[in-house]
Amino acid sequence: MAKLGCCSNSGSVNDAVCTTVAITDGTAAISIWENTTNFMINGTILVENLGLTNAWDAGLLINGVTTPILTVPPGESASITVNNLTSIEIQGSGTGTVSTAVKVSFSLNYNF
Repeated sequence: MAKLGCCSNSGSVNDAVCTTVAITDGTAAISIWENTTNFMINGTILVENLGLTNAWDAGLLINGVTTPILTVPPGESASITVNNLTSIEIQGSGTGTVSTAVKVSFSLNYNF
């Protein structure tokens, strides 16, 4: 009988997730993902700022740090790979004045 989700004996899991959020101001952090398990999770995060004129910069906050690890200007993208990832948030920064769409894609890798 087949075992769903268990194609190898390595005990590794690789999940890919993406979402699009709207930055409407430069103060509120938008929660994207939080590790609610006791597994150490590694991951790669891609932030795509889909904004145009008068858009906010997209700041990537990880692991509860309140200063952005990456700041992505409108029309650009950036990525980072992180060990022991516990949370992902996006926060507006800069002088934006219009709602700004930001796509966040990430892969999570962990063993059990």
